[in-house]
Amino acid sequence: MIVFNHLFEKLLQKKNKNVYLLVILQFISSLVSAFFTYFSFYSGRFHYNSQDNLEFLPGWMALFASLTFLFGPILFILTVVENERLNRNQTWRLAPISDGKFYVANILSSFVSLVYFVLLDVLIAICFLFLSIFTNTKFGKNLQIKVDLNSTTVLSFIGIILLLILTCLFLYFLVSFLNFSSQAILDFLPHASSHILISFVRIFIIIVLVGLLVRLYSVFANYIINILLLRSTGLAGLESVVLMMFIIDLIILGINVFLINHFFEAGEK
Repeated sequence: MIVFNHLFEKLLQKKNKNVYLLVILQFISSLVSAFFTYFSFYSGRFHYNSQDNLEFLPGWMALFASLTFLFGPILFILTVVENERLNRNQTWRLAPISDGKFYVANILSSFVSLVYFVLLDVLIAICFLFLSIFTNTKFGKNLQIKVDLNSTTVLSFIGIILLLILTCLFLYFLVSFLNFSSQAILDFLPHASSHILISFVRIFIIIVLVGLLVRLYSVFANYIINILLLRSTGLAGLESVVLMMFIIDLIILGINVFLINHFFEAGEK
């Protein structure tokens, strides 16, 4: 467990570099966008373009928050690429830990880096909000935040958060599964000298695997969930989807751990 924790911390530190870089780029991009939205240059000097609905600082806050939906997916793609690169890296795979545990630490560190990115964005947005309230009394007076908390709302919110988490993990697991399984199948085929031919064969294998996964998912969703779970336990729609995603994640995780332990070797330098 000590080795796992140490490896997780090192992987997280490595991936958090992208988090800091993207947060800085998001901050600068929102500042530049806000500046050109509220200021114009003519007659040799800058002029402030008064906005009826939003002042500069609240506008900057809104732009920063909206850019989260751009930089968040970018970070996710970067972590996906980094995951598969590290899974193949000889140096990292030399860690005194099983390949399966290394894979779990790799995926978990990527997920935590995504959560860290969201928390940083939320913290910065809150700072923007308080600055906007303190520097603009009109904005503070017009700001109305109404929160209707009841058991249904709270449970729905928790369900949506869980579904987002499970979906994110599912995408990580899916990419790894396609990578591991296609490489494992390719190792059993006659080796070709052409790298282009090997790439085409691997792409074809991935397409076939995706088709099989879609078919299996359809069967699993329509028969296993609807018949065995919904009728026996009376689960509602959102809860059933969360449970389905949880089961699918566990299955693919188990397959990936098996594949990396037995068929997916580190690449040669």
